[in-house]
Amino acid sequence: MKVKLNVSERLYAAAIINQFKGDFSTLAFLLEDVKNLPITEEEWKKAERKISAPDDKGNTTWTWNDEKGGIKEVELLDETKKYLVSKIEEKSKNGELTLNDRAAITLKKKLE
Repeated sequence: MKVKLNVSERLYAAAIINQFKGDFSTLAFLLEDVKNLPITEEEWKKAERKISAPDDKGNTTWTWNDEKGGIKEVELLDETKKYLVSKIEEKSKNGELTLNDRAAITLKKKLE
């Protein structure tokens, strides 16, 4: 399945895949598709990424502009698509979505 994703949606999908715990067959599909999600340095520049100075705990905050970052068409296997949608639905059902998960809404809609 080809899907057009912005920077936030690709980061969100990659984060979900990065948390994977499961069987080898699913892992194989995810490893195939995760290669399509990285954001290049050029894309970050277009998106005007800003990284804050570390706070007293050493944490930084990233901000960027999805509209300026553009859209990238990526190919995702059906198995990966199903996995991503199920994880987003699980987070929603468990009341775990926050304002930081805004990309979950548009990502889920694009994958359905």
